[in-house]
Amino acid sequence: MGALKKLKNKIPAFTLAEVLITLGIIGVVAAMTLPSVINEHRNKQYVVAFKKLYSNFSNAIIMFKADQGCEGIDVATCIEGMGYGDNNCNAFAEVAEKMKYVEMAPDGPSAGSWVPDKSYNYYGEEVSNGYGMVNKTGIGCFYGLPDGMVLNVDVDPNAFKVFVDTNGRKGPNRMGKDVHTFTVGCGDIASNLTEICIKTQKDIFPFVSGTFPSNVTKGLCSMENYLQGGCDDANMYPDVSGGASPSLYILTMDKLPDYREIANKVPGFRP
Repeated sequence: MGALKKLKNKIPAFTLAEVLITLGIIGVVAAMTLPSVINEHRNKQYVVAFKKLYSNFSNAIIMFKADQGCEGIDVATCIEGMGYGDNNCNAFAEVAEKMKYVEMAPDGPSAGSWVPDKSYNYYGEEVSNGYGMVNKTGIGCFYGLPDGMVLNVDVDPNAFKVFVDTNGRKGPNRMGKDVHTFTVGCGDIASNLTEICIKTQKDIFPFVSGTFPSNVTKGLCSMENYLQGGCDDANMYPDVSGGASPSLYILTMDKLPDYREIANKVPGFRP
């Protein structure tokens, strides 16, 4: 009996101090790694949302062309044949219907509480008062989708120039993260590029139109640059190769550009 008691007394155990030290180490490691894990998860959500939007948008354009009897015809010619003219939201409404939009503000975003208050360009600078801004100071035709996405469309007689915020009013409302841009159709570009554009046999281009204000297009490779052989799909730097193509980058690389890495190398770029 005495031997058994001595054996029990020798069973190894952690002291309170050792337990506290271990918990402290675990806490420090968690504090160092958790923000990175959360950020990576958030970035993955941005990627998934954008790829979902791109797929839905592509399907909507295909159905739109079918309804217009434009199969085999470039979408710019199809849009022009509708005869709606410039800045007429009715031209894009038929595409929005294919995407099952639930909100619309044809006379400006101030009519919709679902439109973000602010938005930021690729450099992280706030942009306002003009075309291409998915915010309450922007100009264009605004549509809200069932999943909370918000589109701002500049309607030309033969093209749609679309900006979309994939999570609506939620932040960061920044180009390349939750804000993306498309040019639909080969209209509203220089005449010498129109033929090149049509020969691509594409309807949707994940590039910004060069006709937008410079504070909106800052750091981005434009549709015009793409048609002239620019816009490297692996480039995330705004000061290289005519600018970055964050929307195309995501489709190709299946991840967001590394904003911290860019900020370390490009003056004025905010992570």
